[in-house]
Amino acid sequence: MAPKTFKSVAEQDRYYKSLAPTFPYLNEPTASRDRDVLLVRAEQPFNAEPRLPQLVEHMVTPVTRFFKRNHGPIPTLDPANYTLTIQVVDGPTTVWRLDQLQMQFDTHEVMAAVQCAGNRRDGLNRVNKVKGVIWGPGTISNAVWSGVKLRDVLVASGVPADPAHSTYQQWHVDFKAYGLSAEDECYGSSVFASKALNPHEDVLLAFKMNGQVLPRDHGYPCRVIVPGVIGARSVKWLRTVTVQPHESLSFYQRRDYKVLPPQANATNLALYWDTISALQAMNVQSVICEPTEDSPRPLDNQPYTIKGYAISGGGCRIDRVDVSLDNGKTWLVARLFRPVSSSAARRNPELNDLPTTKHWAWTLWACQVESGIPKNAVLVCRAWDANGNTQPSEPTWNYRGVMNNSWFKVDIAKCPAALLTKAHM
Repeated sequence: MAPKTFKSVAEQDRYYKSLAPTFPYLNEPTASRDRDVLLVRAEQPFNAEPRLPQLVEHMVTPVTRFFKRNHGPIPTLDPANYTLTIQVVDGPTTVWRLDQLQMQFDTHEVMAAVQCAGNRRDGLNRVNKVKGVIWGPGTISNAVWSGVKLRDVLVASGVPADPAHSTYQQWHVDFKAYGLSAEDECYGSSVFASKALNPHEDVLLAFKMNGQVLPRDHGYPCRVIVPGVIGARSVKWLRTVTVQPHESLSFYQRRDYKVLPPQANATNLALYWDTISALQAMNVQSVICEPTEDSPRPLDNQPYTIKGYAISGGGCRIDRVDVSLDNGKTWLVARLFRPVSSSAARRNPELNDLPTTKHWAWTLWACQVESGIPKNAVLVCRAWDANGNTQPSEPTWNYRGVMNNSWFKVDIAKCPAALLTKAHM
C-alpha cells in the first residue's frame, strides 16, 4: 500500500490525531504497573511517575519506580521475528535480527538518567495553561542500560568509520518506532550524527535495563538510549535507524519538544514551530524530593535531612547543590552522592560517592539541618554544573510546558501537620 500523502503538515497532524481514539489498548503490560508506587497522569496512553520520596531511595531506580512515558499503545513484538532496519541515504540498507545484534557486537553498559522534557510541567501550568500531560517533578529515573554501541552497528551497516567524514558533522540519525502513535504514523525522533557516531557519547541499542531484559513499557526488545539529551530522543521499540542529511520529519521533532517564546499560544503556533530548534541536551535541574508538600510537616528543633536529585545535560557533572530554608535569602551546601561504575552499582544500588569518568547519571544529594526546619520555612534548591550553569529563580512559561528548571520550592506551611517518623530524623 502506498503511503498516505497530505497537502500540508496541519492536515497530516489532524489525520493522525483523529485516529487516536480508535487505538486498541488491549494488550497493555498492566501487571508491571504498580499503582501503589506510581502517580498515574493518563490512562490511555499510559503515563505515570513515581512519588518523590521513593524516587530517590536508590541510586539506580528500580524498574517498578521508573517513570512511564507513552504516546500510544504498547506494541507486542516477538523477539524471534524482530528486525531493525539500518538505512543510509544514498547508501546501503541493512536488516538486522535481534540475535545478530546481540551476538556480533561487543556489549557495553552505561548508567544514564532519562528525563522527560516535560518534567515539572505542573509548575509552568500554574503560571498559565500549557499543552501536554501535566507532569510533576518525577519524570526522571536512573538506570544501567546494557546493549551494543549504535556507532558499531552503523559502521557495520555502511556508515563511514572515519570521524573526519562530513557525515559526522552535517547529518542526522533518525529513529522510528514500531507501534501506533497519537500524533503521527509512528513515534519518531532524531539526534545529530556527531552525537550518535561518537564512540565517547555512549549511544546504545539497549536490550537490558538494570541487568534484566527490557520491560515492554521501556522498549522491549530493543530501544535506543541517547545519554545526556531529553528522553524524547531515546526511542523505544526501535524499527528503523536512518542516517540522513536532515533531522526527523516526525511530529515529535517538528511540532513538539521545543521551547517556544512566551507569546506563542494555540492560535499562532504556525509562526514559531519552524523557527525554533528541536531540543537535544537537558538543562541543569534539581528537585527536593523529601520533604514534599504532601509529606508530614517537620517538627521545629528536630534534625531533618532534606533530600533530592540533580542532573545536567551533555554529560556535564553536577558540582554543587545549594539548599535554602528562607526562600533563597541564605544557602546551605548539600552533600552530593555520585554513582560508581555501572556494573558495581547494579550489584549494589546503595553504592555512591565514588569517582566516575562519565556523568550521564543523576546526582543524589542530602542536606542535614541539625536545628530543624521552621514551620514557616520555604525550602529552595538550585544546582550548579561544571560549566557554571545554574537554575533561574523564576520559571519561563512556554506553551508546551517543557524544560522547566526554575528553583524548586517546598512551602513547609502547606505540609500536613503530623509527627515525624524515625525515617525523617
